[in-house]
Amino acid sequence: SVKRDNREKIAYNRIMAGIELTTILWATLGGIVPTFLWLWFWLSEESHQNPAGLLILAYAIGMMSLFIILPMKLFVESFPFKPVEILIIYVILEALIKLTTVAFITFRSKHLTDPIDYTIYLVTGALGFSGLENTFYLIQPILDQNVSGTLLTGNLRFLGATVLHTVTAGIVGIMLGSAFYSGKFIKSIHFILGIIFAIVLHSVFNYLIMLEIPRMTYLALAGIWFVAVIVIILFERLKSLQNYLHNNSYEQS
Repeated sequence: SVKRDNREKIAYNRIMAGIELTTILWATLGGIVPTFLWLWFWLSEESHQNPAGLLILAYAIGMMSLFIILPMKLFVESFPFKPVEILIIYVILEALIKLTTVAFITFRSKHLTDPIDYTIYLVTGALGFSGLENTFYLIQPILDQNVSGTLLTGNLRFLGATVLHTVTAGIVGIMLGSAFYSGKFIKSIHFILGIIFAIVLHSVFNYLIMLEIPRMTYLALAGIWFVAVIVIILFERLKSLQNYLHNNSYEQS
């Protein structure tokens, strides 16, 4: 929402102006560490161990993409768009920059050998983005010494926004994974469709939150967790298909 993005802008400007190191450390602890729980879950699903260096790079790229998106958000705000229009533009920019930057670097790796690897790398990058974004949101309540506000913000980010980033990245990864054995054209179509699905889901979630009506917020949170379950099920199906094909190829060799 516009109000939410104003809080993000304030937090960003406070960082740029310079604040106490302890504030940054606490915000980082509350913003980034919880994403490691999600990261642990997804990495535990790997069919083979991806290089730690490449995973760290994907996480870092996701974080750094936020510094590209924030100035672009401020630029968009300088135009007389309606709140809903700004919301959609934000989501499109975020999805394109966050996911394509991670994909551009990691998808070239020789270690991307299985269909589920697309999801692993994209989700890792998305969690890096979410971790740093969470940190920005936590800075203001920490500066205000608002303990309840800090805990509420942290919990809502973990249960809502972090899940949202994970799910949208997962959707794109699964779409690509389902086209793993196809040519570049089909993979491109799947990538575009995945991005579109992610943008629509993200836009609906943000719009419900923007309404600032409790029941709409609950609906958004329940909805994103429902989609998360579906994404996990689809991921497991893709993984099972991958293992089946691997086993067949071993038997035939």
